[in-house]
Amino acid sequence: MRNNLLLVGLVNLCLSSGAYALSADQFKSLEYHVNTGVGKTLPYASNKITPEFKQAFSFINFDEDISIKLVTYIDTPSRAFKEKSVSIRVREHVTKPRKSKITVKLRAANPEAFGDVSNYRKAEIDYTNGKAAYSVSYDIPYSPADINVKQVDYEEVFKVLRTNSTVWDIVGDIYQDNKKELAQTVVMRTHGWEGTLEDRRFDDIEIDFQLWTPYYRQPRVTFTEFSFKGSLKDEERLEQAYDYLFEQVNKVNLGAGDNQGSKTNATFEMSKAFK
Repeated sequence: MRNNLLLVGLVNLCLSSGAYALSADQFKSLEYHVNTGVGKTLPYASNKITPEFKQAFSFINFDEDISIKLVTYIDTPSRAFKEKSVSIRVREHVTKPRKSKITVKLRAANPEAFGDVSNYRKAEIDYTNGKAAYSVSYDIPYSPADINVKQVDYEEVFKVLRTNSTVWDIVGDIYQDNKKELAQTVVMRTHGWEGTLEDRRFDDIEIDFQLWTPYYRQPRVTFTEFSFKGSLKDEERLEQAYDYLFEQVNKVNLGAGDNQGSKTNATFEMSKAFK
């Protein structure tokens, strides 16, 4: 693996019953990320793909359709959930509200460290600079009519999480011990577009471009990246597609944006409630 590669393995496993320990060979899907800057090709928090952006990244054919989401994270100022390797994200899907969901994510140093887990939505493996980081996620749908992502009702969030017994086993005790201390991060707005590579070798691979900015525009930062997914059985070809995308993005030479690491960590770091 090259040092600049962020590789995420995803597997969507819906377990009907019981629990079992994870093993590395269960991560059968892959996701590749390339950080980028956009220079002056996009206005700040742009909700449209501009001709200047298309020209700069002309090796990708973009759709005009936009996907807009609002994202915030919940913890205590002392990071009680993080201490237990748990993160909680509330994400409103603005363009498709029925896809809004609360995600509870567990993290561990290796698959075996999760012990017995069940009923999860996806298991992920991240490779950054040759180092693997593992997570297991649970997604619970919610209605934006019940929870305002910009001013979260924490009691309502955990009321929703309580409906999933597996998730409640993970977060219930932490919540009860810390419910008076809960806080949310700044709200991030994500604008996303899909496209395909011009290169015919890879024109069946769907490329996703995401632009993250704080909803209230403070602090004034922008996180941007290209990504794509595929199956482990196609790993060699996906590696070639990644090499091509990485090379082309760097030829544009617009830098790597404000953040090259975890958007979750960056969001917490810019949030006053957690300083």
